[in-house]
Amino acid sequence: MLGFGLLLALNWPGQMSYDSVVQLADGRSGHYDSWHPPVMAWLLGLFDGLLPGTGLYLIFVALLLLGAWLLLLRRAGSGLAVSIVLLPIFLTPQLLLYQGTIWKDVLFANAGIAGFAALCAAAQDWPSPTRRHAWLGVAALGLALAALARQNGILLLPVAAVALGLIAARLEPLRAGWRYGLGFLAASLVVIGSANFALSLRSDHGQGAANQIRLAQTYDLTGMLRLAPSLPLARLEEQAPALAAAIRKEGVPLYSPHLMDTLENSSVLTDAIYRAPPGAIFAQWRALIAAHPLLYLRMRLPVFGWVLAPPDLLLCHPDVVGVDGPPDTVKRLGLAPRIRAQDRWLYRYVAHFFRTPVLSHIFYGALALLALVLLVLRGTTADIAVAGLEIAALLFAASFFVVSVACDYRYLYFLDLAAMTGWLQLVAGGWRGRASHVPFRTKNAAG
Repeated sequence: MLGFGLLLALNWPGQMSYDSVVQLADGRSGHYDSWHPPVMAWLLGLFDGLLPGTGLYLIFVALLLLGAWLLLLRRAGSGLAVSIVLLPIFLTPQLLLYQGTIWKDVLFANAGIAGFAALCAAAQDWPSPTRRHAWLGVAALGLALAALARQNGILLLPVAAVALGLIAARLEPLRAGWRYGLGFLAASLVVIGSANFALSLRSDHGQGAANQIRLAQTYDLTGMLRLAPSLPLARLEEQAPALAAAIRKEGVPLYSPHLMDTLENSSVLTDAIYRAPPGAIFAQWRALIAAHPLLYLRMRLPVFGWVLAPPDLLLCHPDVVGVDGPPDTVKRLGLAPRIRAQDRWLYRYVAHFFRTPVLSHIFYGALALLALVLLVLRGTTADIAVAGLEIAALLFAASFFVVSVACDYRYLYFLDLAAMTGWLQLVAGGWRGRASHVPFRTKNAAG
């Protein structure tokens, strides 16, 4: 409680980057640009209607993580061991600054961890059908919110469903595992589909997301041409010759493996992208990858490297404080560009961790992998849920090999928090023999 109180006090009412300001404006207007997740704009607008600004939203997102960790620690065996792990966790930038930033990545990470923590609680309370199903409902809502907050967050759902199936198969007849796992997956997808439909009624009907995909595919095409300038662009040359020419002349010199936005420095290229016939860019992207898969992998490898282990962390925005956004939008929202005394202190504090393992996704990936092994070896039903969290975090990080278009440190923030959560689960449960790992089994499963 002290740790969360401190981070809220230092960051209140929230650090805001360009994206944060734009999403708050969407939330207040009630019309959502699908370039960003509409669910975050909706939440910002919902809380802004109760108290203008981002303060209530900040509390809500922080409570997702606080609640998740309290669920894991409610049966902690050693308060001293938990305290020893919690203290350095709360001294990291991931807690002290990032939790106070109004970013979809924080919403996604906290909601995802809350979902798996609720699965853990369901495993612990399995003997009570009421509590079990209540926790499963909370888990479905948390993971649905995570999937709504980031498109590739959908990867968490099948992992959670398998984890729940394994838990159920241990505590009930084997067929119960299939029933629980598939039922959980179906319920979560229904929630996501319903929410997407409701949000689409007040959005641009996916136009922003479609434009983002077109840019990302053009980015890949440009990167492949950077490696092999003689590659033919037959589909584009036939359907969008202006874009094919712009990629070669304008895009290739501007291409950077750490940031797609450099391509937008060419108005000729961006105009050609938006004027290309529907489906033309995707057709060329698919054809080029099918014909040259190894070249595609060569192009994506350094892009992924910039996300996972950036050669220059300072280019990947590891330390964002204050309020920054379009001047007109900032003024219309009643905000003001600001850097407060505590913001300057936070900036200097976080800077001490540059070029250290504390701000290294490789380090947290190793911690997550080690936690996964230890959780599997200990093997309680609650550990199965948290092991699922570690697997989901590693898969989510791996998905950026395909989807990454920039190296912002926050993109893999979920991996860092998942690793911390795994170690909290380890110290909270102690090390007991496998005989104590099956706290309950139904009569029907006795055979």
